[in-house]
Amino acid sequence: MYVFDLDGTLVDSVDAHVKAWVEALAALGVNAREEEVRPLMGLPAGEIARRLLPGRAKELADLKVRLFLEKYINYVKPYDDVGAVELLPRPIAVVTSSSGVLARAILKRIGLGVDYVIGGDEVPRGKPNPDPLYLLSSMAGVPPRLMVVVGDSEYDVEMARAAGARPICIARGREPCRGDVEVVTTLYALIGARG
Repeated sequence: MYVFDLDGTLVDSVDAHVKAWVEALAALGVNAREEEVRPLMGLPAGEIARRLLPGRAKELADLKVRLFLEKYINYVKPYDDVGAVELLPRPIAVVTSSSGVLARAILKRIGLGVDYVIGGDEVPRGKPNPDPLYLLSSMAGVPPRLMVVVGDSEYDVEMARAAGARPICIARGREPCRGDVEVVTTLYALIGARG
């Protein structure tokens, strides 16, 4: 079973998320720069909100989701190789640190159908913890050891390893995941690979 991260793996959306966080913070009276927010991308949205505004994390996270859907979702673009996902054997899942609402809206916008979507707000502990893969396993009836997790961050690799799944890091024009992990430069490299 193939399990994909969303932001930075299937879609170019990190800038849109960062801008939505910065605008949400500004609306709540906090001036933040994009450079301060960007390193937090890949963590669950709730954790990002707690780190940025501990006393008002839920309010911040809810506002960020609303702003993203209203203003920033149109900036999200699928990567050129996202069509490879449709050529892989089913079932296919997306496990993301973004909220489930945002993930489903993005997938709908880019026209990519998958069998399962798990948002970071839909598990007790999101990436890098293995909880999302354990939930997916119970939903799909596929043990984690039979999952191939494709992502662009250390959080994806750590989650996969913690659950006993196989991690693959996709390099999207920047330094790929560190350490001893399989790296691909295009999703088309997954076609025909043993999954």
